[in-house]
Amino acid sequence: MKLQIVFILTAFLGFLGGQANAQCEISENKFFKPGENLTYDLYFKYGIVTSKAGYASLFTQRTQYNRDSAYKMSLVSHSTGAARKFFKLDDTLACFMNSKLRPLAFWKDAHEGDEYTIERQTYAYLPNGDIRIQARRVKNGRERHNVTLTTNKCTYDMMSIVYYARTLDYDNMKKDSKTSVVFISGRNKVNMQIHYQGIEKVKANNGQSYYCHKLVLSILDDAFTNQEDAMKVYVTNDLNRIPIQIESKLKVGSTRATLRSYAGLMNPVGAK
Repeated sequence: MKLQIVFILTAFLGFLGGQANAQCEISENKFFKPGENLTYDLYFKYGIVTSKAGYASLFTQRTQYNRDSAYKMSLVSHSTGAARKFFKLDDTLACFMNSKLRPLAFWKDAHEGDEYTIERQTYAYLPNGDIRIQARRVKNGRERHNVTLTTNKCTYDMMSIVYYARTLDYDNMKKDSKTSVVFISGRNKVNMQIHYQGIEKVKANNGQSYYCHKLVLSILDDAFTNQEDAMKVYVTNDLNRIPIQIESKLKVGSTRATLRSYAGLMNPVGAK
């Protein structure tokens, strides 16, 4: 059984990418900086039983990509305790983005039970405004796919979308607004729809409560049985836009990721 606890952290904000290519950059990053580190506790619920499933950490650093200055964002996840007995998870995901938060590459190295998967995605921005994505996956030493996808919409992978979404103007979103988008998942373009549902107060695992934007996400993917309410996401209503909690329904049970700690934020918590 796969809990897909990495996916709930990285895919949850894919709903906000479907815009013209000219809008795929920001003028200035005011939301996070190198050195930011967010940690999460992961849970799995089956029936009335909820158990600790593991932990994850999101870390941002300054680096170079093809000799140009870039951000590198890394996600490290591990299953622990009873969950590890039926699902061993040791994953490292990373993405590279330029200073204006345009995706450059995505890497995934995943040890899940007896399976070892390597994924690589690279982005090329063409003069006509199209984006060409090369997506390759190798599983247990065997190449499963190596495809080229082309789109003229803003395109993100399962890591870069998390950071891009933190730059959006949630304050000017109307309650019950809906947005349809696309992002890259494996070899496919995945359709999503987001419902914005206003502000709610959410308690994190550091003992603090935060006012958050509530987002309900519908994903057209067979991994989710309820496509009208596949995922709920709570992002702080401040300049940091920290993901506080993510709840996700799966074919069997559900998962939850809850913020445990943070360090190296760009702005004071609660500042607007």
